[in-house]
Amino acid sequence: MKKLIELTIRDFRAIKAADIGLDGITVVSGINGCGKSTMSKLLYYVFRNANQYSELVLAHTNSQIRPYLSILEQIQSLLLYHRDIRMSFRRVLHRNMELSDLNDAQKYIDSIKELCNKFLDVDNTLQKSGNTLVTERLKMILLSTLKVNENRDTKQLLDLLIGRIAEHFSKAEQLMAERPYRLLKASLNSAFDYDLTKKVFIKEYGDTIYGDNISNVPLLHYIKKVAYIDTPMVIGMETSYGQPLYWKELNSLLKLPPKRGYKRTINNFIKEEILNGDISFDDDDFSGSFKYKRKDGKEFDLLECATGIKSFSLIQLLLKNLFLDENTLMIIDEPEAHLHPQWIVEYARLIVLLHKKVGVKFFIASHSTDMVSAIRYIAEKEKILSSVSFYVAENSVNDSYVFHNLEHDIEPIFESFNKSFERLDFYVSKSKK
Repeated sequence: MKKLIELTIRDFRAIKAADIGLDGITVVSGINGCGKSTMSKLLYYVFRNANQYSELVLAHTNSQIRPYLSILEQIQSLLLYHRDIRMSFRRVLHRNMELSDLNDAQKYIDSIKELCNKFLDVDNTLQKSGNTLVTERLKMILLSTLKVNENRDTKQLLDLLIGRIAEHFSKAEQLMAERPYRLLKASLNSAFDYDLTKKVFIKEYGDTIYGDNISNVPLLHYIKKVAYIDTPMVIGMETSYGQPLYWKELNSLLKLPPKRGYKRTINNFIKEEILNGDISFDDDDFSGSFKYKRKDGKEFDLLECATGIKSFSLIQLLLKNLFLDENTLMIIDEPEAHLHPQWIVEYARLIVLLHKKVGVKFFIASHSTDMVSAIRYIAEKEKILSSVSFYVAENSVNDSYVFHNLEHDIEPIFESFNKSFERLDFYVSKSKK
């Protein structure tokens, strides 16, 4: 039976072959290094970038106009330098000169026009005083960048500069309408530093949204929001250059204020049966902080609390700000990490309840038999087992792995992890000789 979301991978990194379906709760298991995290990141970047296609267009547009931005920097610098000869001037563009929002394209053009007109006013004053060095230098820069002949004055060259930028903004509108696949493909190749052509294919309702022989990215319907949790330690972390995009975006999501309409029964389960308290984000101070308020009224900085508490706090905050709904895909890598065995069962129950009562879709990468069996049997008890599927990675050749669809039979997962006990028996028996 076809799944609503189909992920196909062939010969990419440690994965020899994988055909994974997502339409509820999908659990993939296997030893470290078999490719589970690779799948998680692929799903995150495809769904994130396809749903936020405007960001791809914005980045592409800024890259196209970047040669012109250095000229604007030159002009703005000159105006700031010649404070004594201008009547008035305010900084009209961001320091990096880039467009920050496609919806502000016209405002951006207006700001450029204002910038250029101010320069022409200053230039006129300098010309009268016999100082033409500034004008000549800028004109040479404009000619070099715009690649036109010298039969134009400075105003004509500035008008041409504005026109070139406006032309790229018009192209951005066309890109938004057509959603060419090449921008999504380039974003994934950049994220993985690898050409994924003919390696990865993702379909939604049978329609390819990522893969070979596709020209345009369709508007997604089944998955419209995605978050990736690979460690609960990321909560409240100050992210910096070089760290994963999903860390920064997850923290931004966690800081969103609570909204009406979240499932209070699930929140009460987290609050009363697990955390024995409540989590909130306090933005009153300068930097903002996550707070854990216990039932007895005592309040703690969440960053100083146990990692297990952070694991459940992430879910509670996303539940209360309505990020979690039927259009959300939650990708969680090794949710059992840092959890007591009892809390592993509670976390599995939370996953099942969120899917059953809220409609959240899950992609879970795990190598815990406790987590796998808890999801399996709690889902059966809650009568949603038909929405759950299990996959296990088996070593093929040269340390590459093939993922097998187990449907609801989790026994092969237990068998694959029994190898750790075989390894222990080997070392114990060896030491006795």
